[in-house]
Amino acid sequence: MGIGMMARVHAIGYMLEPVKVRFRKGVRINLLDVRLDAAEDESRMVPRWLARILHTNGMVEVQEQDMGIELVRALSRERIAGEQLTSLKGDFYISLKEFISRQQGQSRDRLMVSLHDVITLRLKKMMDYSRLMGADTMAEVEQRLSVEERVLFRSLHDAVREFREYLLDGDEVKRPGLGGERDAQR
Repeated sequence: MGIGMMARVHAIGYMLEPVKVRFRKGVRINLLDVRLDAAEDESRMVPRWLARILHTNGMVEVQEQDMGIELVRALSRERIAGEQLTSLKGDFYISLKEFISRQQGQSRDRLMVSLHDVITLRLKKMMDYSRLMGADTMAEVEQRLSVEERVLFRSLHDAVREFREYLLDGDEVKRPGLGGERDAQR
């Protein structure tokens, strides 16, 4: 499964998770299987997808972690860690994309610059780690990665392994089109 498809599947799960909201005004909803009866200033947990709709319509204030702060923290940790790859929550980029989509103007621009910096630092580190061999190393690195990064890391690791095997397999060098097991497979 590709990065985009994996992220979409996880984003669906993310949107189904509950989030705390504070109602700005009384709300009464009874539509299909969704029932909600809340008073002004009441706080309650609702599915993230519903919170997003209610927020867009000015009915609630979503009370969740500020992903802008989390992004700055992640960038700082990556810079301080040097060559080491720090841990991110599995839904880090999903949460961040959702947060950024609600921002406007300079705030959005600053977040995008910081996101670009985090991606660049982490890509370099993942490239370095992808050269390492061994299942235990793979498992150790993968637990530090977001959902999207895991897909990318596995692809990088597999491509590096295949490249090494091709060049270092000990067989004589074969010219393309002159037969051999590899040519028959391609």
